[in-house]
Amino acid sequence: MNSRQPLTLLWLRPTLESVLEGYFIKEVLLAEIGRPIRTVVIEASASIPFLNDVLVVSLGANLAGYLQEARAKGFRNIGLLHMADELGDHDRSFYAHADYVLRNYWFKDAIVPPNPQSLGVLWIPNGYRTGVGPISTQTMLSTVDRKIMGFFSGVLQGRSRLEERQQMAQAVTSAKLPFLVGGTPGFGQGLGPVAYAAYLCMSRFALVPGGNSPETIRLYDALEAGAIPIMLRSAFVGAPDALNNPPFLLLDSWSELPAAYAPFADANSPQVISTIEAKRQDVMAWWQSFKASHQQRLKELIDRSFARASEAR
Repeated sequence: MNSRQPLTLLWLRPTLESVLEGYFIKEVLLAEIGRPIRTVVIEASASIPFLNDVLVVSLGANLAGYLQEARAKGFRNIGLLHMADELGDHDRSFYAHADYVLRNYWFKDAIVPPNPQSLGVLWIPNGYRTGVGPISTQTMLSTVDRKIMGFFSGVLQGRSRLEERQQMAQAVTSAKLPFLVGGTPGFGQGLGPVAYAAYLCMSRFALVPGGNSPETIRLYDALEAGAIPIMLRSAFVGAPDALNNPPFLLLDSWSELPAAYAPFADANSPQVISTIEAKRQDVMAWWQSFKASHQQRLKELIDRSFARASEAR
């Protein structure tokens, strides 16, 4: 039995039901913190209890007022998980009311090192969609049995900030690449998570264009399914405290896609299959190491916050 002080994970129910990565947060990112996790779900119309030793999940700034009041009342060891700031344009002043901050969507100016008042702001990956993963490597197909050369399913038209996706689709169409690209009418209106995972698990490569941000959930979906991501280089991809130049197929523009894919185009060649499988194994090893690294960073941060709160009591 784990006798260490529990961490309370505090959600508003509408947030928990709308967030696609709820499983990933609790069962992957927080899986190695070495203490029990108590999940508290608050109905939209209910008052939110003030607690010590809590990680508050805020969709945007919807719990900014709660954090300010909790701090004013003297509660300790309050962490904030800030979600949905895809453009990096949210007001982040409410970070000052938390002992530490975890946030999705890496932006250089949003990541703050520890200081006397705070343990800092730490970027954490979005993670895969609940239902897409977790996927066991024991049941995963190797390259030779993956019959979809490249795969994308998502919104291609009708929304702002989709130029990159349109450029990707144009590159596939113009070069007649043997990729399966399917447009959907809107976010969450395409394949269900299990069907989406089935396609990814049959794919050698996964096309990962940006949406509102270079970081998208489809990146982590692809990684969990064992497909090799193809995406554009960006500050997020290169930053040492973000992806740090992973072993994906990285492009400077989607116009480079036909040339980048050309060495892998002879789909039935044993040499090509061997080359892709070696790269796929590198990507899978990177993904396992990446998850473990973030688990350790979170454990160390949460342990520091518990220790600091204990000293102050």
